[in-house]
Amino acid sequence: MSQAVFSGSKAFKPKPPDKGSFPLDHEGECKINMESYMKCLSDNKYDNSKCRLEAKDYLDCRMRNELMAKEPWTKLGYGDIAANAAPEAAPSAK
Repeated sequence: MSQAVFSGSKAFKPKPPDKGSFPLDHEGECKINMESYMKCLSDNKYDNSKCRLEAKDYLDCRMRNELMAKEPWTKLGYGDIAANAAPEAAPSAK
């Protein structure tokens, strides 16, 4: 009788997360960036809005080292920083 209960139901097929899994930083390639972000959080009573630049630097390191897929900054929520983070031109000497 227990077989009758399961015979009409569909088999469950697990679905991976949309972004998939990401490799851990076993080599410590982004450790400095991660520590900078964690220190910023600690210094700012874990108010992550005050540590957006450090978070962006950490994500940038992960993308450069192929520890996560490259994504546009706007898609990651850092479009405003990406636009404002361009280095200013050095004043020209006259």
